[in-house]
Amino acid sequence: MRPRLAVALLATVLTSLLLGAPARAAAPPVVAMTFNACGNVCRHGEVALTTANIAYQIQARRVSVAMLQELRYSQFLGLRDRLARYGYTALFATATRGGHCADHDRTHGKAFGLALITRGRLSGGVAHRLVIPFPGSEEGRMVLGATVHLPGRTVFAATTHTVPRGPNLSRQMTAISRWLSPLAAAYPVLFGGDLNSLPDSPDLNSLYASFTEADGDRTDPLPTFIAPRRKIDYLFGSRGHLTARDPQVACGWYSDHCMYLGRFG
Repeated sequence: MRPRLAVALLATVLTSLLLGAPARAAAPPVVAMTFNACGNVCRHGEVALTTANIAYQIQARRVSVAMLQELRYSQFLGLRDRLARYGYTALFATATRGGHCADHDRTHGKAFGLALITRGRLSGGVAHRLVIPFPGSEEGRMVLGATVHLPGRTVFAATTHTVPRGPNLSRQMTAISRWLSPLAAAYPVLFGGDLNSLPDSPDLNSLYASFTEADGDRTDPLPTFIAPRRKIDYLFGSRGHLTARDPQVACGWYSDHCMYLGRFG
């Protein structure tokens, strides 16, 4: 991440958090969820049933902040519209273009990327393309963040979907940690997504030092990927500001990932 951009993003976030942030003693818990929806490949980009399922899970589980990856823009619009009646707002960032869509919508094209959906108000949204310094066939990757104004509390939430392996993965994890760790030291920050890293990966050490993961067991954690069963999805809350508990997974046939949930107090 470029230094000037990192400073600008940090200043925006700090300003949003400082304005009228409520006392922590009165703050209700935050139910966070991350889900790689596999929205382009699984079910060939089908929109109606996929969005109905995700929207139902978010609303029925009373999710405060949902972080979604591999989501088509047409699917995002379906989610945004379905959940608006329940007080949710949403933000999308395009990482690349997807090649599959059974419910093709020529108006919205084939944008494919990340979404933040919150039962409250979003402000100060930022989207940054992650570094891919080593050449190859890697698709574009983004990190998406925003200040989330929930009833009774304000947090900064960010989500990403990193490349699957290799030196580009290490570089992306380093860039994310350098951005979020200083912020997490002073303010409540939620970070989640598909990090394509096993819990014992050294690339995660700096995040574990600054954050508490919903399932803090790095030896035998809940699996979040279905086949082969392993944990590569994460929910982090800034240490000293957000206390993690009640990790859960909800697995189905809509995606090769499980929905991963945690409660942060």
